[in-house]
Amino acid sequence: MSEVTPPNNAPDASPSNVQQLISLFQKVLPLVYGIASKLRWALIIGVAMLAWIAVWLVGIKGFSLGVAAVVVGIGAIPLLIILRFWWSLEELKDLPSILNNMVGDAKAGLVDTVNEVKAGNIKKVGFLGSAKGLWSIGSMLSEAKGLLGSYVGIATLINPFSLIMGVLSIIAIGLVAIIGVILAVVAII
Repeated sequence: MSEVTPPNNAPDASPSNVQQLISLFQKVLPLVYGIASKLRWALIIGVAMLAWIAVWLVGIKGFSLGVAAVVVGIGAIPLLIILRFWWSLEELKDLPSILNNMVGDAKAGLVDTVNEVKAGNIKKVGFLGSAKGLWSIGSMLSEAKGLLGSYVGIATLINPFSLIMGVLSIIAIGLVAIIGVILAVVAII
């Protein structure tokens, strides 16, 4: 495992900055865990629905593989965007060790928060609530960007254009799921 080395432009690790980071991380971590879980399920459902749509196009309706590949390729674009968000959230789950590397010792409050989250004491987030959660995480992490420096790649989560694309992608995956269900009903009838 590689060790995080502080960059030349490392942020000031003064006690006030450390306390501000700890407070921010205690708010962000439960949200990160909940939304990462929902995005993982959205990815699984999206892949399953795209596979079903491809089977429906080729196997049931007799379209060519090229047409099915184009439709599935276009449908996969939102999945790739959500995959990037999910990956960024998974990286953020490592915040306690990042803080440990920045400050030199783990803070008990943050460790307790992580233990609660891992024990399953997280707020449940709905499918569309995950879109709102992306905005919440983005606003909270924009506060931390100046304090964290380049320790964490949080650009995906704080970039407004990226957040808009993430919300649109969540909506698109929901539409793909609805279309997949409608096609299943039509195939049965």
